[in-house]
Amino acid sequence: MALVGQLVRLALSAAAVVAGVGFAASGESVTAAAVWNPDAGFMQRFHQQCDGRSGAAFDACFAAAMASAGAPPAALEFTRRLDNAAYLQALREYGGPVALAHVFYPFRANENNAWFLVNGVPALIDVDDRRYLALAAMRDSIAYRELHRRYPNVTLWPGDRSISGPESEPGGREFIFSYLLRDQCHACAIIGRVRFAFDFDAVGKFLGARLISVDVPGR
Repeated sequence: MALVGQLVRLALSAAAVVAGVGFAASGESVTAAAVWNPDAGFMQRFHQQCDGRSGAAFDACFAAAMASAGAPPAALEFTRRLDNAAYLQALREYGGPVALAHVFYPFRANENNAWFLVNGVPALIDVDDRRYLALAAMRDSIAYRELHRRYPNVTLWPGDRSISGPESEPGGREFIFSYLLRDQCHACAIIGRVRFAFDFDAVGKFLGARLISVDVPGR
């Protein structure tokens, strides 16, 4: 009976993933009620419960384990918006409609910490999603072109995504994020840094990202 009960709970959690799509589309606000930080033994219990599953079943089992560990409903909803792959560690507000969500992905090999701009339009913006970045402007900059001549395999990576947060303007109209330029791989040498600004209007509509600087050591 215990096994049957567990399977039923997993099925309900998997169904909630679908419900989470509707939640994301609705644009409901993320608040401090969605913040959750697990206790020290959570991951061990999670692996005991969920190892052996894969794909959507593994992700649904993670959400079920969060619920069993006492995660509040708002935290579970936020996790489902991210396909049951992460949870909200902290939320920083700036006096305007847009807030910064510090998200933790426990199963990534790298870049476990991530930042999302939330409560604007779009409702969730991953600041490391390249679709939002002004990459053409970066590649056209003199500093980047010079760097690319020296390091033809240069690649762009997220910068520090710790709790500290980005540079910002009062009222949350502009957020400036840093990125790393590496000589090809994630573990390779840092050869430069890039800063992009994410701009919003007064009601939180995303206006686009623009290049602030490309910084190369010794230049």
